[in-house]
Amino acid sequence: MADMDMVRIRKILFLKNEKGQSTVEYILLFAVIASLASFVFKSSVFLDLFGDNGTFGNVYKRKVEYSYRHGLDGSTPFTAPNYSGGDHDTYKGRFFGPVEAYP
Repeated sequence: MADMDMVRIRKILFLKNEKGQSTVEYILLFAVIASLASFVFKSSVFLDLFGDNGTFGNVYKRKVEYSYRHGLDGSTPFTAPNYSGGDHDTYKGRFFGPVEAYP
């Protein structure tokens, strides 16, 4: 009978042990955050804005392509570019400067 009481006491003490509780809480927190992130990033609203053909992505792509090509901020191409490759006849690179000073 005394052995049964000791086994019961050890079980109760083992169940009240809090070792590993913070690890379990962090794992559960990570699972909740991962599921929320998955839900948000796969939503149609998010994909319409930031997806492969999203509105934000298209506007940003046009601005970056334009500024790379023309050296100015904007999105509408010039009819006649306002830049010069410099005074070097042998240089055929992508670096250029404005013909006139910026306003």
